[in-house]
Amino acid sequence: MSDTLAHRPFELPENPERFLNALGYPMSFSTDREGNIATLAVPFEGLVKDIVFTRVAAGDCTNPAFRQRCVGAYRYGAVAVVVMQDSDEQLTMTVTSEPTYALRPYQARTFVIAEHEGFRVEFHLGADGKADEMILHYPRGTFVARRAQ
Repeated sequence: MSDTLAHRPFELPENPERFLNALGYPMSFSTDREGNIATLAVPFEGLVKDIVFTRVAAGDCTNPAFRQRCVGAYRYGAVAVVVMQDSDEQLTMTVTSEPTYALRPYQARTFVIAEHEGFRVEFHLGADGKADEMILHYPRGTFVARRAQ
């Protein structure tokens, strides 16, 4: 696993009235840099590797209509950011003098930058229902870009 994931093993107490972990399997949760659970691993079979469950994207970020409301040009300082949709209706982001990056749904209104682990982009909706700002969560800081047009 990636060295950015923290592994936290848990053993749930046996409780025959509940199916969840009734046999006392040790469970390991891996978290991302922000402390969100990213995976759950359980050794259901002793002769094979742990079965790993990976968190799937959820929330507005998975809705094509929401993604359409995020398309536009944004600015923070002298930096221009253009958000577009590709042919699969997924978001892309181009920052001044940089290549185009793929934004992949993560959770709520937040996307991960596929090419950069630990980088996230969150969109805030304005009164008109369109995204009026994007919050760029980078490992070295958080920046707010406001809609330019």
